[in-house]
Amino acid sequence: MGKADIAVKNWLSDNERFADLFNGMIFGGRQVVRPEELENMDRETDIIVTDKRAKSKGMQRHRDVVKRWKKGLNLAVLACEAQNEIHYAMPVRNMTQDGISYTEQIRLLWQQRKKERGNGQQTRKLTGAEYLSRFGKDDRIFPIITLVFYYDVKKWDGAVDLYDMFRLNEELKDEKILEKYIPNYRINLIDAGNMEHLEQFHTDLQQVFGMLKCRGEKEKLQKYIQENRNYFENVDVETYQAVRVFLQSETMLKEIPVMEKEEKINMCQAMEEWYADAVREGMAKGIEDGRQIGRKIGLEEGRAEGRAEGLEEGRAEGQAEGREKGLEEGRRQEKNDIIVKMLEGGMTVKEIKKFTGGTEAEIEQARLEAAAGKEL
Repeated sequence: MGKADIAVKNWLSDNERFADLFNGMIFGGRQVVRPEELENMDRETDIIVTDKRAKSKGMQRHRDVVKRWKKGLNLAVLACEAQNEIHYAMPVRNMTQDGISYTEQIRLLWQQRKKERGNGQQTRKLTGAEYLSRFGKDDRIFPIITLVFYYDVKKWDGAVDLYDMFRLNEELKDEKILEKYIPNYRINLIDAGNMEHLEQFHTDLQQVFGMLKCRGEKEKLQKYIQENRNYFENVDVETYQAVRVFLQSETMLKEIPVMEKEEKINMCQAMEEWYADAVREGMAKGIEDGRQIGRKIGLEEGRAEGRAEGLEEGRAEGQAEGREKGLEEGRRQEKNDIIVKMLEGGMTVKEIKKFTGGTEAEIEQARLEAAAGKEL
């Protein structure tokens, strides 16, 4: 059993709260079950089932919270199963647990009869049918009322009775064979985060159920707790631990050091400290996010400005280089034209080199261009 499960079960085990849970759910808020009428019972039930071939099989079931309810001379067993997840076979599971509890009552009654017979206290002789049944004709067992306390955030969407788990064709449904021949078994479900008629509860169940309706909405939750400061400023240790589980937040309500059960905790202050921490964390994260976004924007703007500046510089450099190359080409062409004219004037290569500074390759190139021009 995990720490979270223990916290919830300890919280539900309080007699005042346990009585209020049944009064609000089963009796519409009327104060039928009294805290002083409740006694804790063993939560484990072990029975041995023997078949017709005399083969035995042991069965064990563990109840989360179970109490004996003494109402005058009458008696009932009240049980509560805490669920932090949906159990889609809950009707059969509960039915099995109740059946084992009834079987245990029958076993204890039979043990009592055997003891009375051994002590000579038996008032009458049992019949063969009673021996076969291991249950006297006038014997009576106590009713068992089981609640399913479901406290997860998700709304319960599982079966709520045995009929919900059957798959029947339309013909059988039309014949209403279920109602006629198959007894139903319904679970008494408390979906803690979706409870209505909170006024039917008279302990802190009312405040806690109201709080659970605000789960998932931080501002609404904080407002609800502030509106109920008188309660939430002085919660007991067991309630604080259970609320941490219900809210599914170990950061919202921090772990507390070991405290006595009677000590009180200011949950409003704990929530305010959590809110302040959350604001500081949010600011720090916002600054970091802003830094990252700003860096990204700055890089984009820098690239754009760099591209523009690079284009401008490249254009200027290209223009300067173009002008230089144009001048160079112009000078080369002018020199080439002079060499051509000198060649046409009958000057020797040596004379042309002396006056123009041209190379033999340049003079040869000029001769070829001049010859090509004449051919055209």
